Amino acid sequence: MSATGQKYVTISVDDGHPTDLRTVDLLMRYGLKATFYIPAANSERTVMRPSEIREIDRLFEVGSHTLNHLRLTSIPPERAWQEIWEGKQASEDMLGHEVVSFCYPGGKFNRRVASLVAKAGFLAARTCMFFLNDFPKDPFRWGVSAYANTYPAYVQLRHCLLEGNLAGSYNYLTRFKARTAWAAQFMCALENVSRDGGMAHLYFHSWEIEQNGEWDVLEAVFKAIAEHSLTAVTNGYLYRRWYEKRGLMAGSLRSEGDCRLN
Repeated sequence: MSATGQKYVTISVDDGHPTDLRTVDLLMRYGLKATFYIPAANSERTVMRPSEIREIDRLFEVGSHTLNHLRLTSIPPERAWQEIWEGKQASEDMLGHEVVSFCYPGGKFNRRVASLVAKAGFLAARTCMFFLNDFPKDPFRWGVSAYANTYPAYVQLRHCLLEGNLAGSYNYLTRFKARTAWAAQFMCALENVSRDGGMAHLYFHSWEIEQNGEWDVLEAVFKAIAEHSLTAVTNGYLYRRWYEKRGLMAGSLRSEGDCRLN
């Protein structure tokens, strides 16, 4: 059950690849919200031009994905801090406003990394902990309902266990009925949240949708989202709601328009 008793749907799009522009077109077509987590640079693949990122930010939300998209648990603490802090500054300098949402590259984090993200001034951080429809107890361990890539059931369970995501593994077997196809998983999340409350949270890479030839599948999922009576919001909106419900940002919360919730 949701901590708010409300029913939300949100979408995360990672890496800032130029194929995100096709995702933007689909989101606009179905009136959906999303947060795009974009690194300043990425040696693995191309990142969009600043003008394109600013346009996405005008329509949706742009979050930080570090300076160079490095796995933060694999580098020294000083370098991890540089990646987090300078990545935030680079995003804010480009966009001209505060950036409050963060995503761990590759979903790799630990307690030390999470504390650095909090120290940098982010409100929350999204992980790759799957099959979670509820608001987290810790805003720097924010989970998702489904990841738009299909793996065998044993791989899904193994991932949950390696992440220490026991709730996700339990949900996968019960709420998600061990479904393997990602679209079926997310449809299950939509039904669960429509019934019980919480947040249906889809995460994907546009470049991976392109690579797998699944644009038609993604559009079908977007159409299904639009047909459900869930409130479509950005990740940043949910992060602020997490604090607001706990009375932790009294006097500092900005208006919905000022928060760029769109």
